[in-house]
Amino acid sequence: MKSLSFAAAFTGFVLTSWLAVVQQWSVQEFCWSVWLSGLFYSWTCVIAAAIQIMLTSGTHKDDYDVEVPFIKNISPEVFALAIIPAALLAGFVALYIYCWIFSFYGLFLSVFAEMQPLTLFGRNGFINSDFFTPVTYLARSLWPMILVTLIAKADDFVQKNPWQRIVFPFKSREILRIHIMTIALPFLMMITWALLKDAYQQLTIILLIGIFYLLPKKRLREEIVAGSNSPKCQNDTT
Repeated sequence: MKSLSFAAAFTGFVLTSWLAVVQQWSVQEFCWSVWLSGLFYSWTCVIAAAIQIMLTSGTHKDDYDVEVPFIKNISPEVFALAIIPAALLAGFVALYIYCWIFSFYGLFLSVFAEMQPLTLFGRNGFINSDFFTPVTYLARSLWPMILVTLIAKADDFVQKNPWQRIVFPFKSREILRIHIMTIALPFLMMITWALLKDAYQQLTIILLIGIFYLLPKKRLREEIVAGSNSPKCQNDTT
């Protein structure tokens, strides 16, 4: 599994670097592509978790009975139906929170990574546009970045404890890393420009892509393995 995950991440690094060179991305475009990929990654985490909850809640009712004793008297059939609106509501709230968070990041980028069209990605444009218009505009041209990111991080969408991925999304180091990079990219851009001047763009982008895809996930994987050996996760696999 470890070698497969690294192969997916390395493939993502190669394909994204190729796109960046062929399409001659600017650092500003890469900043926004990371922002876009982080948004879709977060959405996918929440949606995958909500679907997993709705599909598996009936077969794992014993685990829910341990966590929430008062539902023991509810039949598995009724519980499976009742969990659907609960999962949908939790998913909707989480998606709304992510939109709000990435709206803040977008405002940040519109100042430090301003790009055309300024009506969407300028410092006075993003703040005055609705959130989904810039997202749609970027997705039309940067959809390969979204696709490659989701493929490279696919194993994150099938982890155990789906409720944890909805209620405590920031516990995922992958999401936290994307959030940190979104904030750090403009500052890295200014530093590399000061050092390399006009030659900074392509090299900076490739280095950042390497960080984006190849940063080790050892500690996160240790937590996943430990969680899978817990009594609850062992019950989930039976």
